[in-house]
Amino acid sequence: MFKKLLYFIPMNLLVMTGCSMHQITGEGIPITGTITYDRVPVDVSYGGIAKLDYAQVKRLPSKYVVVKAIDREGKALAETVTDKRGHYTLYVPGDQEVKIRVYARMYKQGSWDVSVVDNTNMKAMYVMEGSYHTSGSDQNVRNLHATSGWTGMDYQTTRVAAPFAILDSINHAMDKVRDADPQANFPQLTVNWSPQNIASPGDLDMGQIVTSHYDGERQLWILGDANSDTDEYDDHIIIHEWGHYFEDQFSRSDSIGGPHSPGEALDIRLAFGEGWGNALSGIATDDPIYFDTSGAGQSYGWYMNLESGAQKNPGWYSEGSVQRILYDLYDKSNESHDHTSLGFKPIYKTMVNRQRNTKAFTSLFSFVTALKAENGGASSIDKTVAYENINTINDAYGSNRTNTANSSYSTPVYRTLYAGNTIDICNANNYGVYNKLGNRSYVKVDISSAGTYEFSAYPTSSYSSMQDPDILIYETTGNHENIGISEQEGSSYDKLTITLGTGEYLLDVYDAAFGNSCYTVSLKKQSDVLYGKADKNGTKVMVKPKQLGATRDMPERHYY
Repeated sequence: MFKKLLYFIPMNLLVMTGCSMHQITGEGIPITGTITYDRVPVDVSYGGIAKLDYAQVKRLPSKYVVVKAIDREGKALAETVTDKRGHYTLYVPGDQEVKIRVYARMYKQGSWDVSVVDNTNMKAMYVMEGSYHTSGSDQNVRNLHATSGWTGMDYQTTRVAAPFAILDSINHAMDKVRDADPQANFPQLTVNWSPQNIASPGDLDMGQIVTSHYDGERQLWILGDANSDTDEYDDHIIIHEWGHYFEDQFSRSDSIGGPHSPGEALDIRLAFGEGWGNALSGIATDDPIYFDTSGAGQSYGWYMNLESGAQKNPGWYSEGSVQRILYDLYDKSNESHDHTSLGFKPIYKTMVNRQRNTKAFTSLFSFVTALKAENGGASSIDKTVAYENINTINDAYGSNRTNTANSSYSTPVYRTLYAGNTIDICNANNYGVYNKLGNRSYVKVDISSAGTYEFSAYPTSSYSSMQDPDILIYETTGNHENIGISEQEGSSYDKLTITLGTGEYLLDVYDAAFGNSCYTVSLKKQSDVLYGKADKNGTKVMVKPKQLGATRDMPERHYY
């Protein structure tokens, strides 16, 4: 029978470079313990204000995090991961001085690997560790706890808990996915957090990250600026950004990013992506109160109810409508307009299958069309959608819209352009610029004969030469990639010459000056297709789409 030795260990938050994970097993003296952290809850009882409530801190387990036993030479004698209760067991040689080190890293070989690093310190991983004690000859119990660092008026000590709070929020989202798909594997994810991360543009290595966001490269960037804007305990913010990672790695997002809010009339791709992130945060936590704390003492933030919040400018272009629809489709509580309780699994299956492969741009139209195709109860889904002032959705292209958001340029949502023909389109900045409803026109193109094609955009005579049309072309198969952009910058006329195979493509046509503008867009076939080398069967294969003439950089995409 083992005699238990219990140590109360002072915590330090360190950063470690060069950490690798491999399982070290063996026999010896068992060291057991529980890893916990401070979770600071939110208080939303102050009439629209969200604040962190440091008087109600909860001690929660750190789940699935890496734990190592370190000797005096810095060598890892054993390592493991905690279970869902934060428990761990290691075996080390007897009568040897050992300390326990806990890494801000959730890990399961072949399934997930999520770490929190300090982007202002060469991406060093955060760890906490105890003091050296001899392993002796009997069982050791070493419990480690990460504190918030709050001393009553400010963060006067190290914020040890922050990286572990971030991991736990992400684990809530991963749990929801694992419930829907036990075989799900999560590509490696790095979370960049630092007390130096501020809401300012500039150098990411200095903490100038603009806002908490996902960067499209399997990295989250999280604010940590105390008394201004910190997000480590804002679980809905963390999960919202993780939702963009999910879109990127499990599903698909065609969002063009940029600033947004639930009451704005947005580009349909952005509206769905941001509404998805908001809804997922409520789904993962089973809590519809979405909040963002900020200000002195983290006491002057805001919150909204994802399910029953007031409708502001509802419609197919609204992230607010998207979040309410998705959350209502998921949850068990039914209102007069909501008689659907699908749970998360049907939503997950739609996102990773039909939404991922839709030929249309990703939007509420493509999602609802896919969801109805894979599930019964289409009428109840339609009723939930209709409550947001959205007519029945029958296809991924949003045909037959009657809610035009008071703009003659917002419908039809997609237009169709054939070779040898022209179409007239108009864009408007009624609701803002870059990513708002009316800023861009979506055009379907069906190429029936492979060859070299020229797309062109001319301003109509009634508009000034200050316009600057741009044409982007996307494939509708595979990764739905942007395969070309028109040649000119700062010109009132633009064209795009590109070799295309047979099939469907999409255009995004917009005024780079984001004024009120109208164009005539034409499509001409210049020549038949060029073929490359023959395949193993002797059949000549068409070369991949290739833009001809002058080229320039594709626009960047930002997830916020």
